[in-house]
Amino acid sequence: MYMNKREKFVIALALAAAAGAAFATRRHHRQRHIEQQLQHGANIKEWENEGGNLAPPPQVTVPLAMRT
Repeated sequence: MYMNKREKFVIALALAAAAGAAFATRRHHRQRHIEQQLQHGANIKEWENEGGNLAPPPQVTVPLAMRT
């Protein structure tokens, strides 16, 4: 099949636009991931500075019938 110069140019332009869109999308998602990681780290530091500790384990009580 024969393609003239205009058709080749349109195909090349469409491929370039698709590649640019894919690159921009990937970069945007990567940047959001990095921002979320930084925010998570800041939240952890803030929580630790507040004296945040894990909740104590629940107390296990033994019924009176089982005590000897």
